[in-house]
Amino acid sequence: MTTDHQSHHMPAPSRLLYLIAGIVLLLQGFSIFAPMVVLGGAILWPDSLDYPPARMLPLLKEQLGAVRLGYGLYLGYSLLFLASGVLTVRLAARPGPLGVLGLIAIGAAAVSTLARSIGIIRWLTGSTALAEAYSAPGLSPDARTAIEATQAAINAWGGAIGEALGVAAFAAIWAISASLLILRDRQLPAWAGLTGVVAGVIVALPGLELFGIAPPVSIVLSTSGIQFWLMALGLLFMRRALRRTA
Repeated sequence: MTTDHQSHHMPAPSRLLYLIAGIVLLLQGFSIFAPMVVLGGAILWPDSLDYPPARMLPLLKEQLGAVRLGYGLYLGYSLLFLASGVLTVRLAARPGPLGVLGLIAIGAAAVSTLARSIGIIRWLTGSTALAEAYSAPGLSPDARTAIEATQAAINAWGGAIGEALGVAAFAAIWAISASLLILRDRQLPAWAGLTGVVAGVIVALPGLELFGIAPPVSIVLSTSGIQFWLMALGLLFMRRALRRTA
């Protein structure tokens, strides 16, 4: 009873917090288009993720500058996810200390950010080094086969960590936990929680690939769903910031 009584007297989130959250979530929502444009134009991303090494490595070497720029932007977008995750949880929960559900959501956002970053770094380090080695003149067939096998292994390993764990599993845990928090604490409209649960379920579907099940939606389509949800939340936070100013 004491905790509930105290929570009623705790100050509501400030206009500045809503404003920062609105800017961060809108930036998060729109920033995915930057790597899509750069990498899509340079290496036909995301289709190129499934290219065999013999096709992918020369393409990486040829478009090295664009690959570094595109995946560098993608890394920035992924790191921003942690800020988006924490701000959303803080504004979804009642003022005061976060409970178990809020801490689960923030933990999932942190793990998701780390896993995504590891997945992306494979294209900025190991794969680019292999692309350079693959283009060396006079490379023997055995060396070429060994480089191709290494690239295939790095891509499969990094993809499982980045896409299956980072984007599918832990981003879904964050989205669903944050949405349940919205529905429970009622600091944000119910539609934000309901649509967030749907977005969380959709973003989890590509993770079925880890169990040998063909996912019904692609990683790009599932990620787009959660991006639109983040943008909707960003607009909601901006509106609340502006209303408090008025």
